[in-house]
Amino acid sequence: MKIEGLSRSGTGMPAVRVPPSWGRRAVVGGVGLLAAALLVWEFSRPHALVGTHQLNSYNDGVYFGAALRLAGGELPYRDFTLLHPPGLPLMLAPAAALADMVGEPVAMAIARVLTAVMAVGVAVLGTLLVRYRGRVAMMTTGVALACSPLTFDAANTVELEAYHLVFCLLGALALFGGTGTLTSGRRRTFAGGLALGFACAVKIWAVLPIAAVLAVYLVFHLRGGRRGPVGWLVGGMTAGAAVPVAPFFALAPGRFLHDVFFVQLSRGTSGWASMAIWDRFAWMTGLGGIPGLTAASVVATCVLAALTAAVVVGYTLAGDRVALDWFILTAAVATVAGLCVPRQFFNGYGYFPGVFLALLLGVVVGRFARAVTISRFGTERNVKLLRRTAMTTLLIVAYAAALTRIGYARNYTAYYVDSGRDLASYIRRGACVVFDGATALIEADRLTTNRHCPATVDVYGQWLAADPAHPPPWTGPFEPRLVREWETAMRQADYLYLVSPRSSFVPWTPQVSSYVWAHYTLVYTAPGACLFQKTAELDPRHLPRDAADRLIGAGRSAQDGGDPEGALIDYTAAARIAPRNAVPHYNKGVLLQGIGSSTEAELEYLKTLAIDPRFGSALYNLGVLLSATRPAKAISFYERDLQIEPRNAAAHLNLGLLLVGRGEIGLGRRHLRTAIHLNPQFRNQVPAGVKL
Repeated sequence: MKIEGLSRSGTGMPAVRVPPSWGRRAVVGGVGLLAAALLVWEFSRPHALVGTHQLNSYNDGVYFGAALRLAGGELPYRDFTLLHPPGLPLMLAPAAALADMVGEPVAMAIARVLTAVMAVGVAVLGTLLVRYRGRVAMMTTGVALACSPLTFDAANTVELEAYHLVFCLLGALALFGGTGTLTSGRRRTFAGGLALGFACAVKIWAVLPIAAVLAVYLVFHLRGGRRGPVGWLVGGMTAGAAVPVAPFFALAPGRFLHDVFFVQLSRGTSGWASMAIWDRFAWMTGLGGIPGLTAASVVATCVLAALTAAVVVGYTLAGDRVALDWFILTAAVATVAGLCVPRQFFNGYGYFPGVFLALLLGVVVGRFARAVTISRFGTERNVKLLRRTAMTTLLIVAYAAALTRIGYARNYTAYYVDSGRDLASYIRRGACVVFDGATALIEADRLTTNRHCPATVDVYGQWLAADPAHPPPWTGPFEPRLVREWETAMRQADYLYLVSPRSSFVPWTPQVSSYVWAHYTLVYTAPGACLFQKTAELDPRHLPRDAADRLIGAGRSAQDGGDPEGALIDYTAAARIAPRNAVPHYNKGVLLQGIGSSTEAELEYLKTLAIDPRFGSALYNLGVLLSATRPAKAISFYERDLQIEPRNAAAHLNLGLLLVGRGEIGLGRRHLRTAIHLNPQFRNQVPAGVKL
């Protein structure tokens, strides 16, 4: 047993109790295995490693796309917009460099696995950081970090959070060691500052725990007149942040400052992903990810209030406080308060303050556990019994929390798709593709190109860089610079990839809309994916054989789903790429007839018959369409239909009624009798004055 310092409270209770090494290793190993096992299960789901995670697939394309651009010699800020420091693209550049050998999808899979490793590292490092408060504290923090639904959000694909938090925790471990007291060694102080500085070079939010570290150093070191370690700490932080950032800043200082600082500080919201403070608490605590939990924001607010009360009591009564106690408390308060400030808040944002809340929870539980075992259950037997009870309770909680995490992940993994192979069969290698989401193109191995093409990876960030006050979805008026960028890109591109035909990431001015529909043809569509090809370059012979059939199927699905506009787009595209296919014209006619566009529907049916004169359904529908306005023409279409489909009872009925109305009583009766013979229910359709 290793004891660091004695209490000044007069109780004789040790200030810090460090558990034996075997105990620490067992807890850390268990937490690491639990976190890894959950991630292995999540990555075993279909399309998890190589696929598009539709509900949260945007950021991974940005971050790994930036690494691919960087590996190809294109630099952020100078060549393309990136709203974050360059730390993560630098870290992922080695994996991106493998894309030429193994392909972009496999390289992306490597990056996803590396992100998962980082998330396991956060759980392990967080557990190690609170080891000075005992095994109960370690298990509390470890279970919270390993099983939180937020860990799935941060680790299922390439995200910033796990990376910068790993370096934050590494820095804290170097600075505070295993006893929670500040190190006086210059090397460890510099190394801790270096890690914290690099965390800031990954994501600027790391300034919040950095501020907490500086506050603790100012209180504990400068109060004693020891200025040396603070200088080494600040020097390490400066080096960690400046070394990776300096080359990019030197090449494009104005763009760097504008994109990384000005845009992030001034970005507005048009309502998308805006979230009330109470709802943010639900995601900071992880309760928002519990399936079926109602009033999660109310429960989360109560949990934070209870934790606040426990902190006040625990920090006041339960023994001495060491420097790490104060850092964890300050960092938790700073991150929770800091994440209440942004106008937009996405679910994954909660992982950042959630990590420090888990650390704080472990510290409070550890302090109370230590106080109880020393003060009230002084006998060794009672202490062992209480410790075993606590461990058993935590294991049960871990089991329940793991099931909760799996339930949350299952809701998301059900939406994983892999359209990469399909897109690769449509997009020729080396072509220029303009897109509103890079992930699908990476999965298709088509992000990089051999010809001049815009180096964009983040169209959302590009929008914010041009107009930070009005992020998408925004209906206009649009910033002229943004419109010019899209117009220029569309003129350069061979293909246009959008998540929907009217993607909210595109400034749809009348000029942009008319240019797209005049110069591009939809060639592929799937849920969350629409691929357009420049019409001048379109050669149906080079498309997959089932391209038109896919579009027709998509149109039928859209039509059945109550989306006539989307269905019309799909049918029109199918007719364009398969000009000798009558089906898309017929389906388009049915759709137009259903919404009352009779003239347009007639034209589509006539196009159908021009391709296939024996298309019986088109003949029948034309008869129905023209019965009221041009009965003679309708009769001719019914007669042609019956030559092809002599057992069409409805055609016999309608034709018979038209003939009777025109005075051809005998012929009309024969058709009516045939209709009733084929379908006896049609007897009720014959007017009472008509004799059979």
